[in-house]
Amino acid sequence: MISRRDFIKQSSLAGIVVCAAPGPLSFTREKPNSSEKPDFSEKPDFSQEPDFSFESAFLKVRLQRAAPAFSFFSTDSLGGRTFAVSPLLTGKDFDSRDGEQDVPVYKSRVEGSRISYYLENEDTQPAWECIMEEKQFTLRTMWKEGMAAGPFTFLFSQPANHCTVLGEMTGEKQMKFPCLLHLPGMGTFRIYGSHPDLRFLYDADRNVKAPFIQLSLPPADRHYPVIDYRFESAAIFPEIDKIKGDPRFDGFRKNYINIFQLNPRIRALANNSASDACAFTLFLYAAMARRTPALVGDLTAMRLIRNTLDRYLGDMKAYGQLGYKGWNSAFDSSDSFPSLIISACYYIRDTRDLDWARQNYPGIRAWAKKVMSTDTNGDGITEYGYSGNAGSWDGKQRPANWWDAIGFGHDDAYSNILVYHALEQLSGVAHLLKEQEDSRSFARFADKLRSHYFDHFYNKETGVLGGWRSADGQLHDYYFLFVNSMAVCYHIIDERQGRQIMQTLLRKMREVGYTDFRLGLPGNLIPVKGEDYSDKTPRWGFGGENGEKAFQVYENGGASGCYAYYTLHALYKLGMRKEAEEILFPMLDSYKTGGFEGSCEKGGMTKDWKTWTGECWGYEGFLVDNYMALLAVLDYGGKKEG
Repeated sequence: MISRRDFIKQSSLAGIVVCAAPGPLSFTREKPNSSEKPDFSEKPDFSQEPDFSFESAFLKVRLQRAAPAFSFFSTDSLGGRTFAVSPLLTGKDFDSRDGEQDVPVYKSRVEGSRISYYLENEDTQPAWECIMEEKQFTLRTMWKEGMAAGPFTFLFSQPANHCTVLGEMTGEKQMKFPCLLHLPGMGTFRIYGSHPDLRFLYDADRNVKAPFIQLSLPPADRHYPVIDYRFESAAIFPEIDKIKGDPRFDGFRKNYINIFQLNPRIRALANNSASDACAFTLFLYAAMARRTPALVGDLTAMRLIRNTLDRYLGDMKAYGQLGYKGWNSAFDSSDSFPSLIISACYYIRDTRDLDWARQNYPGIRAWAKKVMSTDTNGDGITEYGYSGNAGSWDGKQRPANWWDAIGFGHDDAYSNILVYHALEQLSGVAHLLKEQEDSRSFARFADKLRSHYFDHFYNKETGVLGGWRSADGQLHDYYFLFVNSMAVCYHIIDERQGRQIMQTLLRKMREVGYTDFRLGLPGNLIPVKGEDYSDKTPRWGFGGENGEKAFQVYENGGASGCYAYYTLHALYKLGMRKEAEEILFPMLDSYKTGGFEGSCEKGGMTKDWKTWTGECWGYEGFLVDNYMALLAVLDYGGKKEG
């Protein structure tokens, strides 16, 4: 299999430290101030007591007495004292980590809500301190001549929690302040460094025995003799009056920014912090970024989109593009460039960053020209290089789009929706930049595509849009929910057509017996025949001649949160609120309980894909696309589209 779906057998969680809950604690809260040097004139009393513990409604931690490191770390950003797991990783078999060095010997003392760590031969000034408060903690490091402390390192187990750091990177694995540490399902910390030019190591890797996410904060030195690192608990989500105080939306509140995961080795948004970047998913993140509040300081989700676009415009290749190892195709996927164009247009139109727009317009325009050039027969429909004919797939080539195990080819209904939306958006951007000839050209292409779309893909026999029309003229239709819903969302079909199609799909869903919306939604409602399945491995959904043997496995009808947003949004747009909420609220329950992340107890596979009875067939462990559906809460709350 290609790298996007390399099944990484997750290691057991034997290395996770789980400590018994401490009793009630009472501390005097101190607000640290890096400009005030503490008084260390009194000789400290070093004792060998159990780990230092602290608990509030938002934080539950333990720190080792022998070294500046957490032995238990958990948070609840909503202040509900939900501390189910400590995702810390312990052990010594992490040979791939950077920043290894000889570990200094420490001794410690505790005073109220503060633990101080002194180097072995130093009694007057601690090298590190941790000062706890109800909603935040501060790691303070101090230096004097002759002291050589090590970094303060957080090492998280990725199987336990797919956490990420979100911020601006100045080089591979080098993160700036302020930034975020986000732990899906648990909470978020805004992280501040007391000096603006400080950087810290941020790393992640899943291709090791114990997949990890690592943060290493540098110690004080001659240049910065006192440094404060402040971690402030936060929950980042759009405020919606209608849901205030409603616990059904706690999963929304904790997980709203789950879709943003930054891979530190490529400095780009990706499937998760240790996984592949996919060019054809960036538009999903950008749609979410438009509705995301400021993250920390002047950092916004849209800035993360821009920074990732800069990597693509700088010729970074990702899954879906020629030149990327693991993309086994002679062609760029049909949805990659439309995704990048949409993302760039959202950034430009929302931020009005016209300097960036003018600088990068030639690259964005080149993407659009590549897309338009694929309409080789002039019928207004863009084409993928492979025919998509039944029986043409041998399991080696990748099909046209995100749904890369199904034989989408030639005239791809899904990708052409994105092409239409991309060129419509780019026409507006070109007009904004006074590129009027381009603006008219993009608008003409989009209008022609829209005028031909419905007749080209509508199946009169089923009453819905098919998935693709192959080079031999055959329409391949498996009741694709995402294709039909996106056609409604992006206005490539009219409201009357959309309502009829969505009603037909809901009837078909009832007919085939899909009712457990806690699992999300399937991409298709009937089995994909073997002749139309590009990957010939049963593990990835190949179900033989009729597709039934592996139906509900992975992309052959498997249930997921991925692309469920479009069905929800289409129903809301059409005024079908009751139908939308019959799907939305069971999904919200799953978001609250971690239903789309981690591994199942049986089989070792992960929750990002399931059968209709809940059997796991996922592989990522955490696939950010699952979390776009949370955007539908804004529809529920009556928030207008961004």
